[in-house]
Amino acid sequence: MVDEADVLSGKVKLIAPSGFMEAAVAENVFAGNAMTRRAQWQFAALLARSPYGHVDQAIGKNTPVGSTGLIAPNHVISKKFEEVTVDGIKMVFQDTPDTEAPSAAHTYFPQFKGLWTAENLTGTIHNIYTLRGARVRNALNWSKELNLALYVFGQEAEVMFASHSWPRWGNARVQEVLRTQRDTYANLNNQTLHYANRGVTINQIHNVYEVPESLQQQWAARSYHGDSRNNVRAVINRFLGHYDANPANLVPLSPQDSAPLYVEMMGGSARIIAKGQELVAQGKYLHATEILNRLVFAEPQNRPARELLADAYEQLGYQSESTSVRNAFLMGAFELRSGLPGGVPPRSTGPDVVRAMTTGQFLDFLGISLDPKKAAGIRTTINLVTPDNGEKYGIEVSNATMTNIQGFLAAKPDLTITVNRADLNQVMMGASTFEALIAAGKAKFEGDTKGFDQLRTSLVGFTPDFEILPGTAAKAPATAPKPFEVGGHLDKD
Repeated sequence: MVDEADVLSGKVKLIAPSGFMEAAVAENVFAGNAMTRRAQWQFAALLARSPYGHVDQAIGKNTPVGSTGLIAPNHVISKKFEEVTVDGIKMVFQDTPDTEAPSAAHTYFPQFKGLWTAENLTGTIHNIYTLRGARVRNALNWSKELNLALYVFGQEAEVMFASHSWPRWGNARVQEVLRTQRDTYANLNNQTLHYANRGVTINQIHNVYEVPESLQQQWAARSYHGDSRNNVRAVINRFLGHYDANPANLVPLSPQDSAPLYVEMMGGSARIIAKGQELVAQGKYLHATEILNRLVFAEPQNRPARELLADAYEQLGYQSESTSVRNAFLMGAFELRSGLPGGVPPRSTGPDVVRAMTTGQFLDFLGISLDPKKAAGIRTTINLVTPDNGEKYGIEVSNATMTNIQGFLAAKPDLTITVNRADLNQVMMGASTFEALIAAGKAKFEGDTKGFDQLRTSLVGFTPDFEILPGTAAKAPATAPKPFEVGGHLDKD
């Protein structure tokens, strides 16, 4: 749509809300591998397109497959309301951080009385917590930003449209939908905390919370994408965390450790399967999954147990209004029956994302990639200098942990690395090595490289093909890439 050179020269304005670049890069990198694997379940990446598999994504028909593109904006919205005119078109931006995304904005076109609401207002309730994994979103602030849009723009807007939704025409309809979604997010927040303050926990709230009947009758408040049961648990997690105050849940056993105990106490696999069959026949699918999940974790190769649990998951998927919840259950059924296919796994980063990362984000991710068991005993101090952008970082590895600080250099480092950030990008993407840069005169190492070499051999590449349910791993595991090596990608929404 736009040539990056035209953005860099200022010929084309690329406008983004405050904090956009930091948020866009951090979400795709720090936990990107785990998100990519979990996104396969939320978006049913492996299911056939059919009435019995993937049918929709609620706010889109499917997720795109391809490389992730990213061009840095040259105009950042820095005020709550900011007017920008481009090619004779006046736009009034409302900066809406901490809503559907950490960085977001609404745009009002006064000449056309048109309001664009990004992903903050769609044809369904959105995610306060998305099943692929992301920071829990702020339902109350989300509601307040929609309310602000209602009062500032909604009094005169004649059409309202969004990233993932159809237009609403006429001022009365615009106000109606704005109020519906404003109240939906506020109710998620307020009713959940109402019950939390009366002792309802994160493990109970989804069975206590009720969408008000007046909202249930409105399309824009239905759980086609986000699911109210999942969302209210997220609200409690945002304010109170995952712990429900019951000490039994403070340091829970891993499922692989607790499941055999449950199976033994329930009388063994034959009795569990018989009871599971009875519950499935009665349509009590959640009850069936409660006991069959224990059996599958205790006996991952028990084929009858896997098949019966898959049957229960399948029915729960078919009954789900939310496409994300449907997909998660159906993907569970698929992997229980078929396991994970082999092949090249998707990646969460691309060349543009790597270039857009700050050097600090790159170093932070290396700290995440560091295997703490391999790093035990490594103690080294490294100075990193990137002359082309004037940055300097002090890096320390100690206590099986890598830390970095911008703007400071160690007085007595073991090693000083000098390399332009533009050349460091090639190392970050796996397109080159430090050895190649040194040979080409593009990097300089001064000092003892022993700690650096130990650090490099302690880094782990992540692949999004880990098991979610036991016994489903691919027969041929994927080869781990270099930390930022560019390959195929799965875009996430």
